[in-house]
Amino acid sequence: MITKSPELLRTLGSRIMQAAGATRPVADCVTGHLVSANLVGIDSHGFMRLPDYAGWLVDGKAAADDRMEIVNDGGATCLIDANYTFGAVAATKACAMAVEKSRELGAGLISVRNATHIGRLGHYAEDLAAAGHIGFVCCHARGAGQFVAPWGGREPRLTTNPLAWGFPSGREAGALVMDMSTSAAPEGKIRLAQRRGEAIPPGIVIDADGQASTDPAALHGSPPGAILPFGEHKGYALALAVEALAGALSGGGVSRPVDEVYTHGCNFFLMAARVDAFLPRPQFEQELDAMLDYVKSSAPIDPAEPVRLPYELESRLRRRLSADGITIDDASWQRVVDLAGDLALEIE
Repeated sequence: MITKSPELLRTLGSRIMQAAGATRPVADCVTGHLVSANLVGIDSHGFMRLPDYAGWLVDGKAAADDRMEIVNDGGATCLIDANYTFGAVAATKACAMAVEKSRELGAGLISVRNATHIGRLGHYAEDLAAAGHIGFVCCHARGAGQFVAPWGGREPRLTTNPLAWGFPSGREAGALVMDMSTSAAPEGKIRLAQRRGEAIPPGIVIDADGQASTDPAALHGSPPGAILPFGEHKGYALALAVEALAGALSGGGVSRPVDEVYTHGCNFFLMAARVDAFLPRPQFEQELDAMLDYVKSSAPIDPAEPVRLPYELESRLRRRLSADGITIDDASWQRVVDLAGDLALEIE
């Protein structure tokens, strides 16, 4: 394992992305988003993905600049074709547009097709909430990246179809954020466990015969296994809702028979609803925070583990890792070193 400061990773990542062909604004945005995921402990969506992102540039699968195109602007709604603009850039710009519409009209709903992987959804939900809006975002992989079995099935038919909510709060910890995949675990976390040689908890993966497995390699076997939906039929139902919002509504494609196991493509949907279009923001925050305090007052099962709120752990990690540095596993770091060498860059 190796530990690096967030500043070093942002600078190095931007240099690598620019050497691979990205413009400076794109490189900075993408790398900043990856490092922000590491800072809240979501390493599966962090710096380990940099070699994949840079590879898309080299292979011509992602745009080196911002090529987003408005297809239909309906006032409070907007449909955008990202034309393979990097997902972090597309989602950041879509958030800004949703906020602008919400400030004018009370709500903004943005549908985007043909972006690349947009990364950690909680990042965008938190930003929307910090701007005084209720934020929602969901995405899918346009039918590729099918790792998740439908409830009752053993063959994968869906992607992990994540979604996130963000709510403004007056708490010191900041916004209330819920960020989750509709599968029992994100595929990236299982891939990371396999790279680290770690087992995964039971109830996440089944092998090709439909038998439970704690071996992450069972997912990527031949024939492949599958990830289970979280909460059984409930996660399955939410995954279908994500397909409808991110895929069907954008016109970018839904889950269907495809040849790709992994894809760089992504469709997503996001919403911003201005709190003070309903009632004063301080009143909303007071109501929400009182409820959160009441929930946290529940006597814990384990006295050493008090009741926590969603995103509480992530907020603490961000403060600690910003000071202590980000730890990256050796295999992931070696991929970055090899990539830098291929691009004739020196790593300090």
